[in-house]
Amino acid sequence: MPSSFGQIAGRPQLLVLSLMIFAQGSAFGATIPYLSVTAIGTLGMSNQAYSLLVFVSSISAVIISVSLGILSDMLGDRRHMLIAMSALGVLGYGAIYLYPSAPVFLGATSLVIPFFYATSSLLFACARLETGELEPVDAASVNATLRAVISAAWVVTPAGLGLALGASGSMLGAWGLASLFCLFILLCATLALKSPPSRPVRDTSAPGFFGALRELAAPDMLIRLISIASITSTLRLSGTIWPLILTLQLGGKTADVGLIAGMTALVEIPFMLIWAGLLKRYSIIGIIVTAALAYGGYMVALSFATAPWHIYVLAVPGAAFAAALLALPLNYFQDLFPGRPGLGTAFMPINSFLGNGLNAAAFALGSHFLGYSGTSLLGVALAAAGVSMLLFVERRRG
Repeated sequence: MPSSFGQIAGRPQLLVLSLMIFAQGSAFGATIPYLSVTAIGTLGMSNQAYSLLVFVSSISAVIISVSLGILSDMLGDRRHMLIAMSALGVLGYGAIYLYPSAPVFLGATSLVIPFFYATSSLLFACARLETGELEPVDAASVNATLRAVISAAWVVTPAGLGLALGASGSMLGAWGLASLFCLFILLCATLALKSPPSRPVRDTSAPGFFGALRELAAPDMLIRLISIASITSTLRLSGTIWPLILTLQLGGKTADVGLIAGMTALVEIPFMLIWAGLLKRYSIIGIIVTAALAYGGYMVALSFATAPWHIYVLAVPGAAFAAALLALPLNYFQDLFPGRPGLGTAFMPINSFLGNGLNAAAFALGSHFLGYSGTSLLGVALAAAGVSMLLFVERRRG
């Protein structure tokens, strides 16, 4: 049976999509790590304005991604959507680079660039269609490999930009580079990505736009969303607190944060492929539950760290289990709607939004009452709650 790399290399459209996904991940990796320092430090935006910006852009990204995901299932041709969304990415990122000011940054980041964020869901929906003839396990393996491509982009791009622009004192060049990545996606979508040979016949039994929204809001679906968001929020909570524990409690340096973050991303990439391979022997629910509980164990160990080298050692098993929680939820949601990849993929931006909210609440409460080390124990509670809800709803389904 061909490997996931062989499946991608042997299918020209999947290969094109993998390059587009790398470019999309690179555009995110070029700008998101430097969002706050550019908005506040370079352009003089206030802390309150920046907080409002993050909230509005998050809401915009969820609404746009979910709407376009549902519409893509109804219309069938995602190529023209990708052309339009990547063109808006060129416009939004390019405007910030060419006309750097707080109003331009605010308008582009909250109203224009969220349309480009939707390319992530559209690209993975396209990939799902390209793997429709494969066995479900092989399709999941390809999906995990494509998810690893995003991690690879996040390893290469932020580090390279930090080295290239760090001495200049301004990271605005990152937005110019992101605009070029969007242009690459636009050219690929225009010149290399194929449209469906004919417009698919509308399935009259399939729900319309508002019917699909009602499906997302069904009780069992809401439980699934909250359970996966609770599980994946542990990754965000860990990413928030371990640098604080390392630098403020254990005497580590900011250079240690960069080294551990890079090491974590490098470990995640091969383990995403390993977990995908294990789908041939184990169920996706079993793997997600196992990884979530093991990651909870990592967070317990994190709370007992007493020296910087403990964080280094814990980063390896933490990244190994995090890889499953990063790669497999997409497959889980897509499998719920096998004939509608746009709707299945639309769960991911909602999951990300809910996960960020749970992370923010846990960090605010934990850091106030328990300290940073104690806050990591809240990650165990989130993982346990998510696993309990997931097992409950899957038993009802079975």
